Parts: sequence; C-alpha cells; structure tokens
Amino acid sequence: MSSTLGWIDFSSEHRDRVKTILDLLASPGVVDELGIGIIRDAFADYLFPGISTLQTRAKYFIIVPRILKDYEQLPTTQRRRWSLEQYLNDQEKKCRIRLVQKYGKKETLGIIGVSFGIRIDREVQRQPSSIYWNGLREFGIVRTDLSLAEFCRKHSDDHRSLGMVLEGTSEERGDDVDADETTPGPLSQLPKDEDWINRLAITLSEQEGDYLHRQIAATQPDSLLGHIFRDTRALKEFLALRKNATFDEMASLPFITRLANSHQLIDSRLAACVRQAKLFWDIFHGAHIRYNCILQDRFGETSRKDEVDAEWADWRKSMRSFRWKEWDTHRLWEFVLAHRSNVKPWTRRFIEEWISLSNTLPTDSSKFNEVVTKQEERNKQTRARLRPDNEDEQVGKWIGIRTLDYRLPQAIRIADDIYRAETGKAAAGAGL
Repeated sequence: MSSTLGWIDFSSEHRDRVKTILDLLASPGVVDELGIGIIRDAFADYLFPGISTLQTRAKYFIIVPRILKDYEQLPTTQRRRWSLEQYLNDQEKKCRIRLVQKYGKKETLGIIGVSFGIRIDREVQRQPSSIYWNGLREFGIVRTDLSLAEFCRKHSDDHRSLGMVLEGTSEERGDDVDADETTPGPLSQLPKDEDWINRLAITLSEQEGDYLHRQIAATQPDSLLGHIFRDTRALKEFLALRKNATFDEMASLPFITRLANSHQLIDSRLAACVRQAKLFWDIFHGAHIRYNCILQDRFGETSRKDEVDAEWADWRKSMRSFRWKEWDTHRLWEFVLAHRSNVKPWTRRFIEEWISLSNTLPTDSSKFNEVVTKQEERNKQTRARLRPDNEDEQVGKWIGIRTLDYRLPQAIRIADDIYRAETGKAAAGAGL
C-alpha cells in the first residue's frame, strides 16, 4: 500500500510552510533525521539573510515587487473584483509563460515552473512570491512584517493601505539608500520600466543589479552577505569560488581572514560565525556518518557498509587533530538564542553529548550508537528507522544530511546575477 501525507489546512501561511518542507524532502541529502536543522538555519540566517534554498535567480526580487506595484496602480473597481492573491497568481503564471517562450524549457536557467512550459492549466505549488517573500522583506523591498498570506488578505480587504505599506512613510525610511523626499519608499525607486512584462528576461538589467546591490548592502550591514556587497574585493573573491564550492572553501577565502584580523567588532563576529559554522559540521558530520553506519549494519549491503565504515574511520582521525581550542559550545548556544531559535531540550542534550564524545573519542562505538539512535527516535518518533520494531527498512547509499552549506550555493547564484548585471556581463538573450 502506498503512503500518503495529509494535513489540516488552517491557512495559506500554514500551507506554504508545509509546501516548503515537502520541497526540501524532495531533495536528496537534506532530510534532517537528527534534528540539527535548527542550528544550521540559525547560522544561515546570520550569514545569508533573505536567501533561501528554493531561490534560483535574483530577477525574482524585481519581478514580484513589480507585480505588487502594478496591482496598486489598477483602478479601484478592478482591485475590488480581483484580490491581490489572485492577481499575483495570474501574473506570476504569465511571467513563467513569457520566460519559457523566450528561453525554452531550459532547466538550468532557474525559471520557476519551467517544467510546465506554456501551459496555463498547471502551476507550481510554490510561486516566486512565496519563495522570495522573506528576502523581499529582509532587503527592504517590501516594507511589512506580515506574511505573504496576511499581506494579501489585508490588502484585498483594504486597498487604500496597499500603497502605504509598499511605499512607507518618511519616518520609516531610515537608512534606505533610495529614499528621498519625492519618492518615500523603495518600490518607487525600482528602475523604471513601464512595459517590463513584455520585455521580461531572467537576467537583471544594469539598473536592476545596481538597485539590488545597494538594497542588500544598506539593509544587511551586519551579515556576511551585506559585507560581501559592501566590499568589492570580497565580492570578487566570493564569486571566484568554483562551481559547487563547499562551505569550507568559502571559509578559507582571503576576505574571511581579513575579517578575522579586523579591529571592527562586527567583522570579527562574522569571521567567528563562519568559523563556528565550519567547525559545527566538522563535528556533526560524524553523527550523520554514524547514523548511516548503524543503518547499513542493520539493513544494508556489505559494500555500502564498508564505504560508511571507512568514512567513520576517517572522521575519527580528523577529530584527533581537531582544534578544540577554537570551538566554544557556550558561544554556540548564545548565538542560537540570539537568533530566537527554539532548540528542543533533547536536541540540546544530543548536541552536547555528541560534542563530548567527539572530544574523548571512546574506542567502543556503542556509546556513539546509543546517542544517535536515541536522538533519531526522539526527532522522528514513529517514523524513526532505527526503532526496535523496524525489521524491513530499505536504505540507499546515504540517508539524512550529507553536508551543510548554509545556503552558500543560492547566495553565490544571487550575487553572481547582480554582479554580472552591474558590470554589463549579463546576456539577456541567453539568460546568463
């Protein structure tokens, strides 16, 4: 019998959260069997705020607010007949069709919904507006604390307030790089393009790239992403990373060293965050290796068991030379608490126990097995693969998180789109 998943649909915001989880579950090597995702996300939110794993191209940071602006400019009679949610869905589908017509069904270009081609009867579960909403708020492009669902409901009921939230007031402008007396909000400073949808490209124009660069630099000065956009040399080093670069490779870039040696407090904090994020995965990679060792022992094939056993031996070797003086568990919890991450008590105990075991490295693996098995059971409950009554589990080459990149690939893609546009290297016809 095939398995199905259902949920009680209380609101569109809850629905979006479930869709996000389902999207992540569809990606190999990202299922969080041991519950460390909340730590990963705390690091990622600090380093690359506004970036998510589902983002594909920087252009959507321009497309979505343009649609919102167009809705605001509709005659009141049309807005009363057409809710903002309906208008967004319709216009985002229109954008997808135009992009497919321009580029074809090229999966590599990052066109959201490209597999549906020009069909009007099909659409993605997660629209660009949902995927990019947090980033639009983080970068000050849409000034609101509301979720997308709340925003749409509010401004479908009260059309007069839409422009107020989009534009902001003079008191709300703060340090917005685009604010002035005649144009009080960031959306009014989007590069002008009255016929934008008919000339739509997946690449940014030079003006759009410059706009996003300045918005990110101005709104995220304390983050690694903001630093990269405020420091030309750092941006070039960041974009020089090879395709599929690891977080370790980024952590070794010269600009990270310069941050560590800086006398500025925020710079040294950023460098420390990068270092702790790297060390965190160095330690907890071992927990995920051990998890797979146990799975292969119980359910796997000999060849695969030998592979993960070899990884386990390599990890133990790496822990013998681990720089424990650079690791600070207390700082980890301070950092997580500062980012309002609510770690379950049993996950905190698991993390501290695993750190202790990684430091002492007992020869017998039984204690490692016990800690991992207990954590998976608490985290996954009846779906735990290592539960005692599970006798017929099918395991592949790897189950669970394979690596932590803290949204680095997406940050590189967004930054590259912006840089190529600013420097005139974006090829709109090719989508690159």
